[in-house]
Amino acid sequence: MDDRILEGYLKDFSNEFDLEALDQPAQFEHFINYCIISSHAFEPFSLDDVRVGGNDDTSIDGLGIIVNDHLVTSEDEIEFYRKALGKIETKFVFVQSKTASKFDMGDIGNFLFGVRNFFQKQPTAKVNDDIDDLRQLKEKLYDLSIHMDRPPALLIYYASAGKWTSEPALHSRIDSDIDLLKKTNLFSDVIFIPMDADKVKETYRQLRNKVVKEIAFDRHIILPKIEGVTEAYIGILPAREYLRLLMDKDGNLERNLFYDNVRDFQGENPVNLEIRDTIKDKKHNDAIVVLNNGITIVAKSIGKIGPSFKISDFQIVNGCQTSHVLYLNRNAISESVFIPIKLIVTDNLDITNLIIKATNRQTEVKIEAFESLSPFHKKIEDFFATFDKDKDQRLYYERRSRQYDNQPIRKSHIISMATQTKCFLSMFLNEPHSTHRYYGELLKVYRSRLFVDQHSPFPYYISAYAYYLLEQFILSNSIPRFFRNYKYHMLTVLRVQVCGHSIPSLSNKKIDDYCNKLTDILWDRQKALDAFKKAQQTIDSTLSKQSVPKREAPRLRAFTMELLNAPGTQRIVGTIKYFDPQRGFGFIEIVGEPDLYVHITEVKTPNTKELLVNQSVEFEVVPGTQGPKARNVELIN
Repeated sequence: MDDRILEGYLKDFSNEFDLEALDQPAQFEHFINYCIISSHAFEPFSLDDVRVGGNDDTSIDGLGIIVNDHLVTSEDEIEFYRKALGKIETKFVFVQSKTASKFDMGDIGNFLFGVRNFFQKQPTAKVNDDIDDLRQLKEKLYDLSIHMDRPPALLIYYASAGKWTSEPALHSRIDSDIDLLKKTNLFSDVIFIPMDADKVKETYRQLRNKVVKEIAFDRHIILPKIEGVTEAYIGILPAREYLRLLMDKDGNLERNLFYDNVRDFQGENPVNLEIRDTIKDKKHNDAIVVLNNGITIVAKSIGKIGPSFKISDFQIVNGCQTSHVLYLNRNAISESVFIPIKLIVTDNLDITNLIIKATNRQTEVKIEAFESLSPFHKKIEDFFATFDKDKDQRLYYERRSRQYDNQPIRKSHIISMATQTKCFLSMFLNEPHSTHRYYGELLKVYRSRLFVDQHSPFPYYISAYAYYLLEQFILSNSIPRFFRNYKYHMLTVLRVQVCGHSIPSLSNKKIDDYCNKLTDILWDRQKALDAFKKAQQTIDSTLSKQSVPKREAPRLRAFTMELLNAPGTQRIVGTIKYFDPQRGFGFIEIVGEPDLYVHITEVKTPNTKELLVNQSVEFEVVPGTQGPKARNVELIN
């Protein structure tokens, strides 16, 4: 790579994500994938979720399927976002990256062929498992086309460390393939975007730097002093001025500003259509200022000179619907349109949470929106902070999105609530097959077993730390990339192989001793790698006995049970839902699955009267004439 500044950016990125062990081309692939996909999906994602490069990649390095502004990796996620919004808006984002200092016609041609091959009913070129899995998601999306207002958009990015000179021969080659893609009638738009070194650097700077915008906010009053709030203002702002906050320099909507908003944009629902119609009504559009609930903005700091406000590191926590409608109808906005604005300056996370909760009461919101308000999440955050940074034991629990932006913290050390939910669910509830579901659904289904106030925070930390290590092992190819689809299963198997099936009560002090057995392994990198390789062998062996396709196995409870029945991993854990010693039977609950029947003869606890509702038990599952049933049931103390 000849560009020293770009090389410096690449080193910065590789350090942030612990990619130093990879060679420069592999680092550059991850770097470009991150820059481009982050511009379209504003939620954090695993780098391996979008990397498809390798054997049989048909010259595609990165591929992201974006549904309703969210990166999706499973059919369940597609279905969740469809139901949440009532429709589907889709983008297919393809990425190819080269460290060479030129845009090579042959490489671009091969890349465009790979894109066309992806959308063929029967691909003419062999593709790897990663691309094939995404092809299945693509088919699912087109099956749901009745829920689309328009066909998906296709965005094709080719990145190089050189300079884009817009050569006519290159344009001709690109235009020829773009025309072929357009003729399929599969897309609302097909766009080829060259990313040269300057464009890549600009994109990365925008992602790394905090959002700073300047507006003229002269029609405001200062609110009285509020505990925990640095400054607060309320007033009205011309809609045209407000749009300056919403758009980047290219005129695109900066969707990451709405990350903390508890509801996604709901599209053309009746309320949003009314806002649109009022904007376009030249006689009455000045009434928006009294008809609209207004916008709430929370910023970490502002600089104020006269009527000019320079707002830094801010989120629009209420007003997502109004903001989107204004943006979509920006060309129709007149000077008479004003918007009520509430601007609050605070770096107090708890105050921010309270503001979000208080300003989002108009309609029902998702459970995950307010989950972080629970005191237990602060308990987890504080517990994470007790571990030694110098020994690489320190992780950072992100109970509120973008909480650690612009702090000198490696991205790989930050654990989001979504990731924490799935790690704990896998390692301590034996439910890795459920992790493909949207985490908001998991919070709802496992509400009585996740983030319980009486729980020790240690199991949450250790499950997150195991995940962090496993991610590093997969990114560095110490564990084959194939097993990224089974990483949550590996957490389950590792725990059982190190500590056994029986788990003390998560509210009992004994659970800390149990977790210390895991730290003895995980805090030693070589021991941890050996333990994960052993888990890998168990998964590999179990897969070889399965008749179901490998892409389906991670979502099947039957596969998890096979893992738990593998040598050294024979038993699983549930809770008593009902048991009557006199009648001689009862039922064991496994969240998200049908209750398991248990006969008194299969209970190994001497005094069956001790089997009370909600008590944890360990058992095996065997087939029965009326469905699976529990065997060799023992009470967990």
